[in-house]
Parts: sequence; C-alpha cells; structure tokens
Amino acid sequence: FESSHWNNAILHDRSPFQVVDPGFNAMLLQSISDVGSLARDIGEIEIANACEAMFSKGIESLETLWNEKLGQYVCLDRVTQMQINNASIGGLIPALTQIPRHRKQTIAETLGRFTTPFGIPSQDPASAQFERYRYWRGPVWLIINYMIAEGLKDGDHDDLSQLISDTSLDLIKTSGFAEYYDPIEGVACGGQSFSWTAAMVLEFLDSASEPISTELA
Repeated sequence: FESSHWNNAILHDRSPFQVVDPGFNAMLLQSISDVGSLARDIGEIEIANACEAMFSKGIESLETLWNEKLGQYVCLDRVTQMQINNASIGGLIPALTQIPRHRKQTIAETLGRFTTPFGIPSQDPASAQFERYRYWRGPVWLIINYMIAEGLKDGDHDDLSQLISDTSLDLIKTSGFAEYYDPIEGVACGGQSFSWTAAMVLEFLDSASEPISTELA
C-alpha cells in the first residue's frame, strides 16, 4: 500500500476486494439516494438524475445477494462467484435503504431469530460461528442497531424499530458508552467512552417517537 502511495486507482488492481458485502453496499446506496435528494432540492437536476440511476442499478444488483433460505442478503465470493452462506449482520443492514418491500418484511422476520436481550448481534446466535465477545462474530454494536432501526421506520415495522431503539438505550443505562457489547448479558466490551456509541445515543434520543429519560450511565 505504501509503495503504491495509497493511490486507490492502483490499489484496486494490486489488492482487489474479493468479497462483495451487502451491508457496505446498502450504506453506499443510501448515501447515493441522500445525495440525489439533496441535489434535487437545490436544483442540481443532472446530479440528482445520475444518483437516481446509480441507486436503481445498485438495488437491482443487490438482488443477486439475496439468500431465500437464510431470509437475508449474504456476501458473494468474487473468485468463485458463489454466495457465502453465512447469516451475519451485514445481510440485515440493507433494511436501511429502499429495498423491495417483501425483502424488508422477510428481514424483519429474520430479526426475530437474531434479536437478543440487548439488540441485534453481529452473528446469528444459533450459528456455530457465533462468539458473544469476539468483535464482529457476535457482539452488539449501537451503530448497527441504529441503521437497522432507522430502516424499519417505514410504517410497517415501527414497533420493531422502537424495540431496537429501546434495547439500545438499555445497554447504555447498564454498561455505559462502550465500543460494543455482549448481546446476552449486555456486558461492555472493547473501548470505553466510545464517541460513535455516544453519537448513536443522541440519534436514538432525537428520533424517539415518545419522550425518553436521559438519565443514562
């Protein structure tokens, strides 16, 4: 990387990404949609149209990552061109953006299998790969809870969205502003006094449909 002077145009060929992740693609698509909306609001119609075209193409392509058996999106191995059959949090993050309504409904149902006493773990708790303390192999992250909760505020899944918000705030009350949390007992893990966790709490409080006590840990 250093010898390439951190030039992305060069790094793409020297160190290509070999896994297509639905979560990061969903975040990118939502960003494109938001930029398009802003562009239209200020009269930048050409930019808005380009964003809308990119978004539509991206949503269509995201369908290739859908796994009906798991009830969620999954990663794609670019070498074999085959899906990676692993039920992780990345396949639920697309609820954040405007995926087809029936896909969001299935993800809401899948969340019933995922959800633990303290929110959404980063790996299916029933999976052999689940490890409750190991970074992205099981712990709950508030930034992920927030993205999924926001995506579920669509009129059909508002109760589930509120449940995720409430359990997220419960984590703060019991374990403080940690980097991530054990999904079973809510124990704080990783770094403490973590700023992005605090930022997500502000978002949860700001978007709450009813007043919430701010007497947090």
